[in-house]
Amino acid sequence: MDALHSALFYALAALTLAGALAVALLAGERRLLGLLAVAVGLAGLYADLSAGFAAGAALLAYLACASLLLRTLRAWPALEAADREARGVPQQVGGLLAGAVFLVLAYVAYRGDFAAGFQTSGEINTSAIGRLLLGRDALAAEALAGAFLVGVTAAAVTSRVRRVR
Repeated sequence: MDALHSALFYALAALTLAGALAVALLAGERRLLGLLAVAVGLAGLYADLSAGFAAGAALLAYLACASLLLRTLRAWPALEAADREARGVPQQVGGLLAGAVFLVLAYVAYRGDFAAGFQTSGEINTSAIGRLLLGRDALAAEALAGAFLVGVTAAAVTSRVRRVR
């Protein structure tokens, strides 16, 4: 069973990496597809690691970002035209960082308890998630809540803006 989990983990990590590269290097609505690939890949990684709550939160946050990106692309065609300019150093650095994240995830999958198929409790393992988010990494939980609040606020503000013709 652990070989299946490892294969799924690597496939989802590759999907996340491909999506991150698409977000960094492509333009227009292809960038949106890359963002959706990152959302599905990252949520799948969290779910495969028995972190169902984190998977749902990440999927919701990325879908909100994709919604905002779609609104931006449809509302301002001039922004899409400016986005087609040649890629520079920031996009290349983003691609290198995405590769580094993939290597870290591969190392964790190979060297951690995950490769042994160790499950602490249940399907979602909410008790471990609670201890992790609120015990040791409370700042990360606050940052996730802040990012969610900013995303919801931005979605509410942009939904109220009317196009002037």
